[in-house]
Amino acid sequence: MAPRKTPDEQDDLARYLQKLLITVAVAVVALLVLRWREVFLLGFGAALIAVLLRALANPIRRRTPLNAAWSLAAAVIGLLALIGLAAWFVGAQVAAQFDQLSQVLPKAWAATQVELASFPAGQWVLEKLQEARADHSVASNLGLVAGRLGRLTRVGVGVVGDLALVIVAGVYFAAQPQLYRDGLLRLVPAAARSRIAEAVEEAGLSLRKWLVGTGLAMLAMGALIAVGAALLGLPAPLALGLLAGLAEFVPIVGAIVSAIPGLLLASTQGTQTMIWTLVFYVAAHQFEGHVLIPLIQRRVVSVPPALTLFSVLAFGLLFGPLGVILATPLAVVVLVMIKRLYLREEAADIGR
Repeated sequence: MAPRKTPDEQDDLARYLQKLLITVAVAVVALLVLRWREVFLLGFGAALIAVLLRALANPIRRRTPLNAAWSLAAAVIGLLALIGLAAWFVGAQVAAQFDQLSQVLPKAWAATQVELASFPAGQWVLEKLQEARADHSVASNLGLVAGRLGRLTRVGVGVVGDLALVIVAGVYFAAQPQLYRDGLLRLVPAAARSRIAEAVEEAGLSLRKWLVGTGLAMLAMGALIAVGAALLGLPAPLALGLLAGLAEFVPIVGAIVSAIPGLLLASTQGTQTMIWTLVFYVAAHQFEGHVLIPLIQRRVVSVPPALTLFSVLAFGLLFGPLGVILATPLAVVVLVMIKRLYLREEAADIGR
């Protein structure tokens, strides 16, 4: 006769089975997400827009007599007005500098090729690039270019359509968050709804704090790179600053990618300018990592750097370029869900 389990052993078994069921459910959801990855990413992008709009609308509602709907409308109008004013004051100058970049960067790449040719490793890289181009005849190259132009046109139209869809859906989500949250909770068992509702609320709060911190970092680094590029005498400093600020949305990888145009432009002005530009970019991102980010993290949610890097790699492999862009906010949500639903930590423990 098998020995009877003690109450503590039975509780441990029940908790283990509960975690096992959660793991299986997560695996099933993951498979569905992979199958409908585009819909999932567009929905998540709309949720980010909704979180941003609610973060702007809530202070308006607290400090004015406006209700929730009118506060949201004021937030949307204010955001559009701010974007319009920025485009009015600096849009023409930035557009001109981007046009300057499009003209200067090919010359910078040509100069870089000359520099690479002076090193054995650089010669090997250039030879491989030339071999890849030589594999196609003129006719096939023309067909390839035409095909790529057609694909780029279709991709551009698709991106504009997806962006419009995300913005409209984000406004709907922000207008009636309770309706969509309750609809999501109806898909789970009644016994688990309370804890999942708390996890969803915590994930929304964490995303809001992450958006605030990321926005501050984007503004600070964009301004810093623009000023530094101007002092170094690089062409199109505003465009370089805008690229650096936008790239901050993708931590680590974005910083590396945004430095490439600046270094290419510096290479056209001599080795000394290129070295000083490299030193400046390294120093700027060291300042970001050791001074700016610690100051921001006192008030907002952060993701550990190693987890950020692996999340960029993982979501990039799973979802492509859009997964790279949304990797960090996805990691924020996954981290909260694991802590609240699997490790069953309380809200106070998550912020530690």
